[in-house]
Amino acid sequence: MIVEKASGENIEQVTVSGALDTIEDTKPGSYIWLIASATAIGGMLFGYDTGVISGVLVVIGSSLNGRPLTDGEKEAITSLCAAGALFGAIVAGITSDKYGRKPAIWFASVLFTIGAIVQASSYTIVQMCIGRLLIGLGVGSASMIVPLYIAEISPARFRGRMISIDMIFLGTGSVLAYAFDAAFENVNQGWRYMIGLGAIPSILLGVFLFFCPESPRQLLFHNRPEQCKMVIHQIYPNASPEQVAEKLIAIEYGVTQAKALNEEISIKASLGMLFSIPANRRAGIAACGLMFFQQFCGFNTLMYYSSTLFAIVGFSNPIAVGTVVAVVNWAFTVLSIVLIDRVGRRRLLLWTMWGMPVCLIVAAVSFHWVPINLKTLAVTSDVIGWPAYLVLVTMILFVAFYAAGLGCVPWQANEFLPMEVRSMGTMMINIFNWGPNIVVSSTFLSMMKSMTPSGTFGFYAGLCFLGWLFVYFCFPEASNMTLEEVRAVFQDNFGVKYAEQWRKDYRRGVKARGPGSISV
Repeated sequence: MIVEKASGENIEQVTVSGALDTIEDTKPGSYIWLIASATAIGGMLFGYDTGVISGVLVVIGSSLNGRPLTDGEKEAITSLCAAGALFGAIVAGITSDKYGRKPAIWFASVLFTIGAIVQASSYTIVQMCIGRLLIGLGVGSASMIVPLYIAEISPARFRGRMISIDMIFLGTGSVLAYAFDAAFENVNQGWRYMIGLGAIPSILLGVFLFFCPESPRQLLFHNRPEQCKMVIHQIYPNASPEQVAEKLIAIEYGVTQAKALNEEISIKASLGMLFSIPANRRAGIAACGLMFFQQFCGFNTLMYYSSTLFAIVGFSNPIAVGTVVAVVNWAFTVLSIVLIDRVGRRRLLLWTMWGMPVCLIVAAVSFHWVPINLKTLAVTSDVIGWPAYLVLVTMILFVAFYAAGLGCVPWQANEFLPMEVRSMGTMMINIFNWGPNIVVSSTFLSMMKSMTPSGTFGFYAGLCFLGWLFVYFCFPEASNMTLEEVRAVFQDNFGVKYAEQWRKDYRRGVKARGPGSISV
């Protein structure tokens, strides 16, 4: 095993005994899966909010300011969550190294709970916007820290699957939101119950955090080696004391390097190091670029406005139709968790992303025959024709392709970042998540009017294709690597060929050790 030891910007390769890797061959216990599931409730908060606002926009009527909402007000209410999330992610990124990962998740839990209550009790657009901003702060903090926390506590062979649990909970939150949307659709002021129920998972998240440990790397970073050793033993219950001690040494190399650098530099300099050191810059481009394309593929426009969209094409019960889309998203997210570590992140993306632009192009063509008034985005016929059904089918297929690959993999990408820039790098990933999210959520209805539905869907199809090209040339494989081993991938270039060769060597090593060497 090769571990890098840095002083300033110079990196010295230090060879460590191969025994440091043997703990990764042991079978982890149920404890680590329970912790990943408990903290992944943070993903459920984002999923619930995304799904619930779709139904709320359809049924809210004249509850705010005593009149119907304009399209601009709908876009503002939707996008303010993303704006708050952008700021929340930045705050969490700046503070998570100093105070640890868990406080930032607690911060998210409290803010989401308060935001849900403020929204549910709103009678004015201003109050509703404040509630949306508060929820956004919580969602952004959780989206920044939860994948980072899970990545740092996960065994290398299971890291992809464990981070994907966050995506499964995100999809579950969306399905639950649509279920509550349908349940309260015909209830007087039912939208208040839809939003208010979102406080329940955020409260549960805050409670469960009391039973979750701090990240082992953070414990070492804050000079608590005995607690770190205890947590490592909990993560790897079948490991010997020698293997636990050796894992502690392996982690300590990276932590020592990160501490040495962090003691010398400010937050501004840390960001500078992310961009100025070539290996860090390439890792950041790969991670942030994939997140950029995840947001600009058009998926979130579908989730935020699915009920509105299916009402536009003529379905009389758009919330029920939107629920079908949410269930498909959940099902294929579960499929991705099964495949992501076995198939690998890169292959999963290449095998699924090609289908997304194809589906959007078919939808764009179908919209040509849907009778829509572009001034009001209202369908001008009571008959649901074949174009509407074709739009529905293509949207379901689009969501399936998305959820199986691009929906999950970008949240794994913080594994590319060395520990000394991981918080700042993950913050940048979230900026590339929430920044485009603001643009998408605040412009979709306007684009549908100005560019026509066909033009809007064609635009997103083009971006999806560019995203597939980006993955092919710039996104390397990192499955089965420890976080310390990932460092070497970006040393000379984007490391696509290096990572493939590493994967082949790893498989040969597993075969050499025999079929019983790894317990999955």
